[in-house]
Amino acid sequence: MNESSTITDTVQNRTASAIELQEVTKRFLTPSGEAYTAIRDVTLSVAPGEFCAVVGPTGCGKSTTLGLISGLERPSQGSVQVMGQPVQGIDPRIGYVFQSDAVFPWKNVLSNVATGPLFRGQPKAEALALAHEWIGRVGLTGFERHYPHQLSGGMRKRVALAQTFINQPQILLMDE
Repeated sequence: MNESSTITDTVQNRTASAIELQEVTKRFLTPSGEAYTAIRDVTLSVAPGEFCAVVGPTGCGKSTTLGLISGLERPSQGSVQVMGQPVQGIDPRIGYVFQSDAVFPWKNVLSNVATGPLFRGQPKAEALALAHEWIGRVGLTGFERHYPHQLSGGMRKRVALAQTFINQPQILLMDE
């Protein structure tokens, strides 16, 4: 190996992973006060732009792992980093589509999709225009004024996708 390829390899190895878990363990307390270990000693590295699927049986810790990456949970042991920075809480660069749709039942489709931009302070007219665009992209044009209870499960999931994509996340986590 020549000197230039060694330098290139070293620089590439120092590039921050998009997602990095190092020997992560997560324990929860059961109602009886006992510790339950959901995941143990997980090490995972996902490069920027890489597509990664975590597959396993029910109860193996897939959702727990996503919760740690998203900042909704903290590890009991080990470290979790996103874009080279320790996860300290919810990160706006991460979009998370939950296993169960997380739409607001009291808001119609348009209001649900516009929630993120409005929360971040985007002017209402811009947020609503973006929401209309994303509603169209997920195939729900004509359902803007419908409420979640008036939609099928698949349609609610598409609302949840639009809610996530409208925020232009750099990392997208999808639980089932």
